[in-house]
Amino acid sequence: MINIVLMITYVFSAVAGSTLIKYGSLDNVGRALFTLPFFNMNITLMSLIGIVAYGVSFFTYIILLTRFDLSFISPLLIAFVYLLLMATAFIIFKEEITTYKLLGCSLILVGIILILAKQ
Repeated sequence: MINIVLMITYVFSAVAGSTLIKYGSLDNVGRALFTLPFFNMNITLMSLIGIVAYGVSFFTYIILLTRFDLSFISPLLIAFVYLLLMATAFIIFKEEITTYKLLGCSLILVGIILILAKQ
């Protein structure tokens, strides 16, 4: 049960991290807390929360790597993250979902089924 909670935590914190960093980089989101001069990147509160979410996903991923085979856990989690990011990009950022992206998602779902069937 704890492993499922860890997997869900990883997936949602990775998706939240990407989404919040992207959202925080938009011009109309808010005032920058500070700027990274080398990258010319403003860090807003949303971006900072996204970075923290990424940190949570990183440490959760390390824990999961110690509990599962790399060839099982990594493709499984990355697939779920990709699928959720595609939905997030469509819903929040109004990004286009093309036929190729839908085909790719379908293949990812088939891959998830095959990975889980072997377990």
